[in-house]
Amino acid sequence: MKFRKVWVFLPSANRDGAELSALECLDALQDLGMNCHAVLPRKGPLLADLAARHIGYQILPYQVWIEPPPVPVAKRLLVTLWNLVITSLATVLISRRKCDLIITNTVNICTGALVARLLGLPHVWYFREFGSEDHGWRFHLGESLSLGIINRLTTQGLAVSKAVAEKYRAVVIGAKVQHVYQPVAVDQAPGPEILPAGGKARFTCIIVGRLQEGKRQEDAVRAVAELRDQGIAAQLWVVGGRDQAYGDFLQNLVQEHNLTKQVMFLGQVNNAFPYMQQADVLLLCSRCEAFARVVVEAMKAGKPVVGTRSGGTVEQIQEGFNGFLYNPRDYKELAAKIKYLHDHPEEARKMGENGRRWAMRTFTREQYREKLAEILSSLSNG
Repeated sequence: MKFRKVWVFLPSANRDGAELSALECLDALQDLGMNCHAVLPRKGPLLADLAARHIGYQILPYQVWIEPPPVPVAKRLLVTLWNLVITSLATVLISRRKCDLIITNTVNICTGALVARLLGLPHVWYFREFGSEDHGWRFHLGESLSLGIINRLTTQGLAVSKAVAEKYRAVVIGAKVQHVYQPVAVDQAPGPEILPAGGKARFTCIIVGRLQEGKRQEDAVRAVAELRDQGIAAQLWVVGGRDQAYGDFLQNLVQEHNLTKQVMFLGQVNNAFPYMQQADVLLLCSRCEAFARVVVEAMKAGKPVVGTRSGGTVEQIQEGFNGFLYNPRDYKELAAKIKYLHDHPEEARKMGENGRRWAMRTFTREQYREKLAEILSSLSNG
């Protein structure tokens, strides 16, 4: 049986990495001739992207079943009961429409998986995050029971990187978990020109991502302070929305190190690519990133990347070829890698060009579509 009508459950209607990756998945499914329908817990900016693709959507207010601790027992029980109610409603709704396949776009929701089981439909679980390693999340129902549920409700697993696939292959018994690299499309529309304090000649680092503890932007701030103490007045652009407490912590850290003229907080932007084009190097300081879209974007902008030696990042950065790796939390090693790029501009340029060629060859819409088609064809024939 060929899949014709697919329902995709998304974690939110924001335009963060998981949602942008979901759009690329929906594009590929439509290219393969499938009729797609999105399910979201609430309205948001992603609806405009769905409308542009002529993809219908349904709002069902399910909630996450995994989040950072501590979560009171009463809340965990209430959320579980709520999600079961929403699952019942979703099952009735989808049963009245034609559906061949359900895809859950993240590990942090389980409603789609439950609906698929109740309707006897194949279910693809897209693992876009580790869970505890990257976000510090804990399952409401506990690790053992929740992973058992994932195992029972997964017909086919997809993972955004080899590292994530390796984790979930140990969880999903009897079902394949394959890694599929996202194409990571970039929007090359021109953005505002950012003028570094001190003029254009200043060496500029950029870090892109939500300001939260797991992203560890503090490593970048401390590295810039270390470089300043070595006589290098590097600029740091911090791009992304914020978790209030961590954002305040970072601003206090900047003031503590007297870096207010070197560190610029640019906030949330719709398209970070033009900012990357104006910078000299991208920094990725996350403690354990599943798959960093920003790394691919920076490489497609022709920039070298310095990232943490953990998670899926080691699959993206080849030491000395398209950037450098450093040990998480070791801001002095990070500063040393930035200093090398600052002191060797020609080598930095070559790394940027190496990264651009590799990224343009590796992360393409065509390859993504073909790999997805192969996996789904095998699933439908099985």
